[in-house]
Parts: sequence; structure tokens; C-alpha cells
Amino acid sequence: MLSKAVIKFVQSLQKKKFRQKYNNFLVEGDKMVSEILRSPNFNIHSIYALDKWLEKYEGLLKKHQSICYAISEKELKSISGLKTPNQVLCILEMPQADIDDALIQKDLSLVLDHIQDPGNMGTILRTADWFGIQHVFCFDCVDVYNPKVIQASMGAFLRVKTLNIQPSELFERFSDVPVYGTTLNGTNIYTTKLSKKGFIIIGNEGRGIREETAQYIQHNIAIPAYGNAESLNVAVATGVICAAFRQNDG
Repeated sequence: MLSKAVIKFVQSLQKKKFRQKYNNFLVEGDKMVSEILRSPNFNIHSIYALDKWLEKYEGLLKKHQSICYAISEKELKSISGLKTPNQVLCILEMPQADIDDALIQKDLSLVLDHIQDPGNMGTILRTADWFGIQHVFCFDCVDVYNPKVIQASMGAFLRVKTLNIQPSELFERFSDVPVYGTTLNGTNIYTTKLSKKGFIIIGNEGRGIREETAQYIQHNIAIPAYGNAESLNVAVATGVICAAFRQNDG
């Protein structure tokens, strides 16, 4: 039976201040947790799961037996942040952020400027994963370890490196890497010569790219509108932009 202290601890990780305090975050659901067990990139703090799930993954769990806890459906519901909990909840240690300088020098990276919606953030991480973009830099964004971000990323957080950083630190460190900014008055992305390497800045859902970030833009680009909608959802726009860059990266 779960103690009150454990329940309080797990529930507290729904909030950013406690994730930062304990350096832990939550992942829920059969698919993502089973993928974590196959990943060398994360240290597992503890696993709380139904008996049937523990039996299903008995082989993968051998080296984690000491941190696996069998719980009832009622107990899982008491610690889950989901309306319908899915068999297992895993607590992970936050990874140390590391940057592959050589890869950044030759490939694309996303730069997110003040993205605030967890669903958008998770979808953008999933999009980056789909297009093989391995680095996502965040300027004052929603916490990437927010449970809603983790769920929306559909496991992409396991493969895409995210790092909170300031614009000056990033762009001065990689001053020879081209910087693209997505703006309403930019040149048509479909007729612009796009590099196979560079930073692609994606702005805030409502206000776009902030001035302190915009000063580093070297190439303004835009998705042309063919209808009457005022704007595109930022996650949808990111997918369109990534596709255009990958199509022209030869």
C-alpha cells in the first residue's frame, strides 16, 4: 500500500517548483514507460504499476526490481494526473542537458521563443523528432517536463534534446550558424533558398518572436497564406516549416 508521503511526493511532481526541487518528473502510460525501459538516456527513480503490467515487462524490469512497486487501480488513480490512468506511472531523474556542437554546426535546430501552451510544446517536440531535428532550444518557454508536454510529445522527449538557454548565449556561441526567423512579413518559404543547417526560431502563440530574440534573425521567412485565416497554430506552422527545410536541404 502506498504511504501518504509517497502519494504526496508523486502528486507534487505535477507542479514545476517541485519538479525542480526534487529534480524528478513523471511519465505515464504503457507505451512511453516501456520505451523508457529500453532507453539508456534516463535514470529511473521509481515505477508504480499494476500487477499485469509488471508481469508483462518482467524481463525488462529485472534490473529495476528494487524500485518497482505493485499498486492497485485505486492507488494508481490517486497518484495519476490522467483522467483515465494507463497501467503504470514512472518517475525519472531530469537528464543533464548536453549539446552536440558538431551536429549543430551541420544540421537544423529549433529555437522556441516563449512557447507557453503545453500541447503545442509537446507537439513541436514530436514534430522535431519526426524530421530528425535533435536539438530544441527554449527561451522562457513552458516547462518541457510538464506532464501535459510529456504526454503530447508521444515519447519524443526521449530522443530530442531540449535546453533552456538565453538568446545571447546560444547565438554568440554558434555565431557562424545561420538564423532563420518565422515572421508574417518574411519571404516565401517555398521560394527561398534554405540552408541544410541553421537555427529556426518559432515565436510565441499570440505575439510571435520577441524583440530581444528577433535582433539575431538573419533571414526572415514566412508560410504564404492561400485562404483567409488570420494565422496558423504554432505547432502546425512548425511542421510546415520543418518539411520545407528538409525538402530543400540537399
